[in-house]
Amino acid sequence: MRNSAVAADLAKLWAPDNLRRSAPGIALCAVIAAVAYYADTRSLLRFGAVWVPPLILTLVIGMALQPLSARPVLKPGLEFAGRTLLRIGVALLGARLTLGNLVEGGALPIVIAVAAVGCTIVFGAWAARLFGLSQNFGLLTGCATGVCGAAAAMAASAVLPKHENSDRDLAFTVMGVNFLSTVVMVIYPTLREALGFSLFEMGVFLGGAIHDVAQVAGAGQTMGPQVLSDAVITKLLRVAALLPAIAGIAWWVAKSGGPQSSARPTPPVFLFGFLALAALNSLGLIPAGVRDAVGQISAFLIITAIAALGMKTSLLALVRIGMGPVMLLITETIFVGLLVVGLIYGLRSFGL
Repeated sequence: MRNSAVAADLAKLWAPDNLRRSAPGIALCAVIAAVAYYADTRSLLRFGAVWVPPLILTLVIGMALQPLSARPVLKPGLEFAGRTLLRIGVALLGARLTLGNLVEGGALPIVIAVAAVGCTIVFGAWAARLFGLSQNFGLLTGCATGVCGAAAAMAASAVLPKHENSDRDLAFTVMGVNFLSTVVMVIYPTLREALGFSLFEMGVFLGGAIHDVAQVAGAGQTMGPQVLSDAVITKLLRVAALLPAIAGIAWWVAKSGGPQSSARPTPPVFLFGFLALAALNSLGLIPAGVRDAVGQISAFLIITAIAALGMKTSLLALVRIGMGPVMLLITETIFVGLLVVGLIYGLRSFGL
């Protein structure tokens, strides 16, 4: 019965009338995303060694246009972009993954990635209570910190129960993980001598401890091609954990009961698309050109969804979020960094 209801909702969502109503809002979000992409390709977001990710510019522009979100002509498109286009973008991420690439680094990156994802999500849910925040907020930030930054935050938000501050919490998490990723992208490469890591261990550390894929690549690139390769492989292992992580969060929320989870989340159907594309790519059925194009489309759709998120988020509400969420994100960032360092030291004795 539930599967038929989901199918009916999908058919209604993609009905021509609904798409026509959604077109103005989707177009505006796409234009915002295109402006951010153009600025990034022209290096307008680079200020010396500092790089501002295009999704941050997208979010800021969206929040600046927040007063427009109340217009009836834009509302359907903002909802469509923020939900449906997001799910499609996350599903298309699967085309970037192959099982061969994910295991070529040996056991250490796999152990680090699994521990970073699982432990950080659980830690986030637990630590949120220490700062007077809800478990669901801890799951949201823990998933963003443990898996793959903004994309994981958007995916987790899709299966967490909605409340009046859902958009504000998501916008804060997206901005927070990107800011902290940029900070540690600059700091972590300078720690190799102090940590006593080999180049391989340094790549695993960067890929296991930095939140966003772009910042992992940036940090790895500063240390050479070997570190970059190992860092990206470790990070892709964390990205591959998106499916079980989101499915686990959906199960956790549905099982927990209580008023926050009384509106049970829709089954994360979009993640099966993620898994199917990863399987096809592992079998070599997706040509390299198609894979690259799908990756670009995925990134653009996620940034378009972030534009919708920004337009639905009040800057004033974001400012009023308080120090608790800020301290939680910082604590999670420190936690995953120390966890990865400790595991690398601990696993040396096993020859991993």
